[in-house]
Amino acid sequence: MEQPSGVLATVLAFLQRFGEVMGGIVLGALYYVLLGPIAMVLRALSDPLRLRRPADSAFTAWEKNNETVGAAHRQG
Repeated sequence: MEQPSGVLATVLAFLQRFGEVMGGIVLGALYYVLLGPIAMVLRALSDPLRLRRPADSAFTAWEKNNETVGAAHRQG
């Protein structure tokens, strides 16, 4: 297959570069329009470090696993 020459080669080179630029713009816009709001909602609703107090109580019952020195030595 022969390489295009003259005006056709110039147009194809321009369209190639234009497609690369537009692809970056379109994908960037989709990233900020779709993933941005989802990330903000999930960040506002989640508490992975459990920094907020539970609605009912912040009390945690004591677990009696290592009441003696021997039990403390056996832990893993």
